[in-house]
Amino acid sequence: MDFYAHSTNRRDKADWQRLADHLLGTALGASKRAGTFGADAAAYVAGLLHDIGKYTRDFQNLLSGDLRRVDHATWGARIAQERYGPVGTLVAYGIAGHHAGLANGRTGEARSSLSERLSQDYVDRHLPPLLPGWEKELQLPGQVSLPRGFTAHPDPRYRAFQLSLLLRMVFSCLVDADFVDTDNFYRRVRGEPPRDEAAGPSLDALRNRLDSHLAAKPCTSWINEERQRILAHGRVG
Repeated sequence: MDFYAHSTNRRDKADWQRLADHLLGTALGASKRAGTFGADAAAYVAGLLHDIGKYTRDFQNLLSGDLRRVDHATWGARIAQERYGPVGTLVAYGIAGHHAGLANGRTGEARSSLSERLSQDYVDRHLPPLLPGWEKELQLPGQVSLPRGFTAHPDPRYRAFQLSLLLRMVFSCLVDADFVDTDNFYRRVRGEPPRDEAAGPSLDALRNRLDSHLAAKPCTSWINEERQRILAHGRVG
């Protein structure tokens, strides 16, 4: 059975994007982005696993016209947690939320919490069976560790914040890489060149825009003064 990530109007599927190609492309893109802060290995795994749930008959049927909704993110999050322990749990947050956004860990509000999504009860009620084809098309690394040089804060009160920030950075790399790989696929279908990722304003230009925007805001309350102090502190060095 052939597995696809994205479809076109061609019924013969000749120009559809193969799922393994999308997963590898996203993994490489996420890894490159996260390499700047040493988390390339975690981002690579997130990219490989983010759409593993498309290795199901239900999702492949969806691409062929069956419009029933299919959760295709939770399987990858489950595998990440099962295979990679605590680091895998961090990666699982990003995988589970790569469309809906990051969820709470234990208590769900607007959407299910991660613990609910990863429970066997959720799998039994909401996820179609995962077909074994993914294990033939992809090779996952044996282990994933925290970024090179990562040191836990000596005060345990701040360690959770450290990890949550790391999670958000890896999550951003995953979402960006997923979007770019998908966009470039459809650009190829339309005969257009790939996205120029170097285009757009520089970081200096964006910083200047932010400064102008903030300067126009009145500093008449203690909260705005505190925000300015935090921003100034974060820009030191």
